[in-house]
Amino acid sequence: MSNYLLKTLLVVSRAGKSRKYLHFVLLFLIITQVFISTKVLAQSEPVQSISNGLTIGNKIPDELWNLPLQVINHPQGKETITIAEYKDKLIILDFWATWCGTCIGALPRLHQLEKELHDNVVILPITDQDPEKVESFLKRNRLLSPLNLMTVVQDSIFKSHFPYTMLPHEVWINKSGEVQAITHSSDVTKENITIALKGTESSIVQKSDNLTYDRTQPLLINNNGAVQNYFLNRNIITPYIDGIPSHNTLPEANNMDSTIRISATNASIRRMYSLAFRELRTMPVNRTIMEFQDSISILEKRFLKDMYCYEMIAPVSNMKFIHRKVQIDLNYFFGINGRMEKRKSKCYVIRKVGKPNIISSLPENSQQFLSAWVNNINKNIEQRPFINDFSDEKIAIPKLPPVIDDIVAINSTLKPYGIAIKEETRTLDFFVISEL
Repeated sequence: MSNYLLKTLLVVSRAGKSRKYLHFVLLFLIITQVFISTKVLAQSEPVQSISNGLTIGNKIPDELWNLPLQVINHPQGKETITIAEYKDKLIILDFWATWCGTCIGALPRLHQLEKELHDNVVILPITDQDPEKVESFLKRNRLLSPLNLMTVVQDSIFKSHFPYTMLPHEVWINKSGEVQAITHSSDVTKENITIALKGTESSIVQKSDNLTYDRTQPLLINNNGAVQNYFLNRNIITPYIDGIPSHNTLPEANNMDSTIRISATNASIRRMYSLAFRELRTMPVNRTIMEFQDSISILEKRFLKDMYCYEMIAPVSNMKFIHRKVQIDLNYFFGINGRMEKRKSKCYVIRKVGKPNIISSLPENSQQFLSAWVNNINKNIEQRPFINDFSDEKIAIPKLPPVIDDIVAINSTLKPYGIAIKEETRTLDFFVISEL
């Protein structure tokens, strides 16, 4: 109960009025107090924001004209103002913040411009920041402290009616009470103000903030910032994607937008590097050197079995760098150094020791092509490189397991077929993977 009610009841009681009369007075005072409180609340109820904001050509609603705005540094010491006080002028709302360097740099120029054109124009700085923070900043800033700059503070309503994502943000309201323009601060010039006051059509490029952009989310994903294909260069790496084929796409030019595209889908790390090194496309897997401490089974899974997708789209002008760029992308993402090197290595080599069994058709059921056997052995990363200098000849041999574990026994089997296996040291091309 308010002090006013208590005092009134005390006066009535001392006058010796009856209990019934006191009840009547109490009821009347409570009803009056509720009515007054409701009226005060209604007057101070905030203006509701609108979903899309006001735009050019829209009329400023009456509630905005008359909305009390908290200010600091008012020349007459006022604590609040309304924009209705400037209804006979061109009003430019200058949305700014203490963290916005461009805003701070523009404020002295806009302040001076308003002084020159004050009869017809008001440029009203407005921020959503706390008055204490703004006042302290204005006193400390060497550019702004001499200006004793009046600014609206702790605003939320005008910001909701003129939403933005970039500051400074300038809203021009003409003398007819319409939004005339929404621009950058650099467009607030004497020339443009003169045009606006005349009401003639202006060539000012209107500021258009992307209000759906979320800077905490990846650019272009779900059209964040712009449509998802709005890029000049793109590199992506994904895990295995179910339902799409395993395939390497060599650089393809798109004449429609002057780009090139290179990709690998559901491919091992080693196979993705074949986009960077052409020789890797036909190089046997056992010419891969993995310089890590992990076991061969772990490394084989990591580099030869786990699947990923990679795609790069770049300007056609980058064609000559594309293979190097693929290498850099893969090295960076996987944290490795994948490269081609020539190294001396022990290997097995096919030698003719007689007349080989050369056939013109498919081998019999008990036989196989020598080249097929060599290829199968080279698919085993734990086997030494196996060199067949006669791969273009259709040499038939008995069916043997795809492994060389007893070279003497294998040579005994191959001798009747005019060939033998020898151990040599050769300088070969290898794909080498090591820590980055």
